[in-house]
Amino acid sequence: MSSTIHTFTETGGAQIRKSGEYTFKVAEGKDELESYFKLRHAVFVEEQNIFSGTDVDERDEGAVHIVALKGPDGVMVGGVRCYTTGSGTWYGGRLTAANGYRNGRVGSGLVRFAVETVKSKGCKKFLAYVQPQNVNFFRRLDWMPVGEPVVYEGITHQLMEADLGSA
Repeated sequence: MSSTIHTFTETGGAQIRKSGEYTFKVAEGKDELESYFKLRHAVFVEEQNIFSGTDVDERDEGAVHIVALKGPDGVMVGGVRCYTTGSGTWYGGRLTAANGYRNGRVGSGLVRFAVETVKSKGCKKFLAYVQPQNVNFFRRLDWMPVGEPVVYEGITHQLMEADLGSA
């Protein structure tokens, strides 16, 4: 395993993992979800200009929203959503880390916790469309490219699949 991949050091229950100063958990409550959607909006709508107006779509309803919180005050520093399309297939998407937290620790913690979470829900195949600059990051987390890149919202993305046996 690469030394850049941070491992979880403490288990805080079935729906929470701690790694250093970060807590990874399934979002709970209105305030936590609002902070999560606000961060997504800041990254995908305002910063990257991928979406116009909002990045919220029909997949958000019923999705599992996982967040990364920093420190004892629980400052929202990242998030990812996971949703199923049925038959044990899940997708991860909208992986984001706040500006200043894109060093790999927040993202890798979110991805690893997302894998744990969907596996606990019967996931047999976990997929994600990622921007080309993130393919190697996912490879280090035991994900492999599937097929050729596709264009989504005007930006090239590569479909990746998690190795559920290694997680």
